[in-house]
Amino acid sequence: MGKRAFPKDPDTTEAVASMYDHHILHQSNKALGTRGRRSRGARGGGGGGSGAAGGSSGDGHVPACDRSGGKCSLCAMTRGSWCEEYHRQDRVPWKPAPRGSTECPDTKWGPCNGVGNCHYDIGVCQCPAGWKGKACDVPDKRPCTNGHKSKQDPLDLVVTHIGADGLDLDLAEGGWTASRCAGFCDDDRASCWCPPSTKHGRKPPPPDSPPWVRFSQRGRPIGEGCKPGKVPNKAGQIVENDWGNKGMSLDDLWGPKSWCNADSAGQVPQAANAACGGWRGCQEEGLHGQLCNSVSEETCLNQCSGHGECDAGYCRCLDGWYGHDCARRKAGEPTDVPGLQESRPWLKPLVMPVPAAATQPPTAEAATTASGSTAGATADQQQQHQAAGAASPAAASRLRPLIYIYDLPPEFNSRMHQYKLTNDHCGYRQFTGPTNSTELYADGYSVEVYFHEMLAISPHRTFDPEEADFFYLPVYYTCWMWPVNGWADMPFWGAPTSWHRPSNAANMWLAAKRWVQEHFPFWDRRGGRDHIWMTNHDEGACYMPTEIYNTSIMLTHWGRLDLNHTSNTAYGPDDYSSSLSWPGVLDNRDVTELWAGHPCYDPKKDLVIPGFKPPEHYKRSPLLGYPPYQRDILLYLRGDVGKHRQPNYSRGIRQRLYKLSQAHSWQDKHRIFIGEKYEITGDYSDHLARSVFCAVVPGDGYAMRFEDAVLHGCIPLVIMDRTHAAFESILDTDGFSLRIKQDALGEHLPALLQAIAPEQIERMQRRLSLVWHRYAYGHGPLVSGALRATAARNLGLREDDPEELRERMKEFHTQVPAEHPYQPVHNFPVHTDAFATILQWLHSRIKDTRGPAAGAAAAAVSGSGGGGAGGTTEQ
Repeated sequence: MGKRAFPKDPDTTEAVASMYDHHILHQSNKALGTRGRRSRGARGGGGGGSGAAGGSSGDGHVPACDRSGGKCSLCAMTRGSWCEEYHRQDRVPWKPAPRGSTECPDTKWGPCNGVGNCHYDIGVCQCPAGWKGKACDVPDKRPCTNGHKSKQDPLDLVVTHIGADGLDLDLAEGGWTASRCAGFCDDDRASCWCPPSTKHGRKPPPPDSPPWVRFSQRGRPIGEGCKPGKVPNKAGQIVENDWGNKGMSLDDLWGPKSWCNADSAGQVPQAANAACGGWRGCQEEGLHGQLCNSVSEETCLNQCSGHGECDAGYCRCLDGWYGHDCARRKAGEPTDVPGLQESRPWLKPLVMPVPAAATQPPTAEAATTASGSTAGATADQQQQHQAAGAASPAAASRLRPLIYIYDLPPEFNSRMHQYKLTNDHCGYRQFTGPTNSTELYADGYSVEVYFHEMLAISPHRTFDPEEADFFYLPVYYTCWMWPVNGWADMPFWGAPTSWHRPSNAANMWLAAKRWVQEHFPFWDRRGGRDHIWMTNHDEGACYMPTEIYNTSIMLTHWGRLDLNHTSNTAYGPDDYSSSLSWPGVLDNRDVTELWAGHPCYDPKKDLVIPGFKPPEHYKRSPLLGYPPYQRDILLYLRGDVGKHRQPNYSRGIRQRLYKLSQAHSWQDKHRIFIGEKYEITGDYSDHLARSVFCAVVPGDGYAMRFEDAVLHGCIPLVIMDRTHAAFESILDTDGFSLRIKQDALGEHLPALLQAIAPEQIERMQRRLSLVWHRYAYGHGPLVSGALRATAARNLGLREDDPEELRERMKEFHTQVPAEHPYQPVHNFPVHTDAFATILQWLHSRIKDTRGPAAGAAAAAVSGSGGGGAGGTTEQ
């Protein structure tokens, strides 16, 4: 545990300068609304800003933005004029959204065979896992398997290793895949279950059941790690196979006292209990407990807006509703229909209203209520509506950008959830048990799903593509990369191989683009300039097909600027520079031709965005109200330092840092901590909050070290040449971070860092505290609730905490020096979080999507408007 910060002598020159900076910081925080105990009204919501061109903020503070030009308190540390332009824009009048009425093919079970959703705008069925065809009436199987197709096999072959009874053809035969099943295989999804002959087996549906009825008894799952290594061969002899756990037998799964027959965990043999449930937990969506016998809701986009049933990520919409999130209503159908959340109260905190679906313009009173300014609403309700993207107090009008989300076929997004068959991936929230409570989680790619959901409930969403400024294509390609890829012998895009993931990603993107071109005119209208793609895997858009990349907008984590680049990953299947050709694919050409000739990132049209971090990740940050420590760690980096990696991992930077720190005893001499988790034990957030500098270095591509640093008030030390960090093109990162060349990394690093004057460090820390919230995602009821709860605990205000803890936290705050570069956060400024920042920046890109002539004209108008163009706003 680190020591607490202490006051300075108030008579020193350093203290006077600190107080000057402190007043600037305080002014900005007043404009952001982070200090008041009561929640303040939202300034736009859903990525919004003020929306009010001038006027009082209502609490005696100066207006955040007005039309006089110049600096804007909400836009501290921004480059150029994008922020001011957003807040000073003219609002767009509200109008009702169009509603589709084009019918889809049907069967005796109804439109789209009763299993799919009809996209009433274009009359196309959108099918869940297990179905395809114009009416979702053709089986689309994903069987469990022991291998994958080769170049000698037909492209449409799907390799299987199950019989008509759903059981493995020969458990003694070799071949491991994640879907290899020692039970009954659900060949719609390649999931494995206890066989029907066991007490807790998967039972098939009765004959002539509707196609959406998948079983009569769900049964108990057999997870990916639950594979027996001792099995009977065809002669009945017990042998060891090459794909299972040698310590577990088939009898441990199927026997009288086994995983599939036991009623309590104590009856399950130890080997099966450890591999199939136990500490691993249940990996099947909607099932929980040691025996996977507790059932909960499953996770879907905005929980299908209350107008559909969630099936492992796929929304099966109720009659007359459509869209990924069932938020749209067929023309002629009534809209005042109660949602499922009315009968399932646990859904109420999660199902957010979709402003784009409104059928009546919001009144001033309704808009004010939604934005969190009504006296009758609790602070929590106000903040929740604000964080969810509620309407602005300016009634019957909207802020640009207006964004249309394509309801792409489910194989590009929601079907990935049906195929993933493991928890804690491909999302950011999940239900935790039979009480249907929910929790946040994050992997390195959670922003893919989070951004889609937040955009779906944002006031910036429009259902009218004719008025849209941008078009978003929700393609979950990182979810395909793991854990869908290779689990079974489908799905693949392009060459059907799991050993070249960029090939699949590129062909997936192309397939999505061509579907859009087939069904909508909007790509061809402007050549894709107004289309947005999320490219959040390790090396971002490096392998985006050139025909998409050259015009479209990339939201990426990887800001590599080189025009001529080769892959730097140490993971072979992600090497986009490696050649691949496959018979019958691309006329046998090398797949790398698809993405040749473009950079990974172009700051003129693309944006490096932060990764998603739940508030628990930065719970000890003084910027989130935790009493500040003395920063007694000079430089910090904990994580993979490449001990067991290829030399090109992290460009060799992590390896070099670690070797230097070991060779020169940096930890003992300079309090520089570089190492693996087992070498540097303790709470990660605690360590970052005690560090002056935090190393920002690449991994296989991007690594979210910049976000880790900023969210903890630690000055980022960037060591990655010609690569932008998050928001580097739109925020003045030079004011709160350092950058050194890779070649300059040497034994003199401690001396370099120690030579920086303390007052300069403090000024950088203050600048960082002006902008840190733009690196945190605060939208959505779960995230905003977690932010409030964390801040309340840090401030000693959380009523369900022990009295002793609350008093101790309050006491710590009385000891914080007045000039310290941190402000207690009572209300996180959702309207300037990471999601809002992305949308505000997109507003500035509208003019560039209309073509060179329109862009030049708009730039001339903007330049004469005094919006701070070309400069950096620092307040």
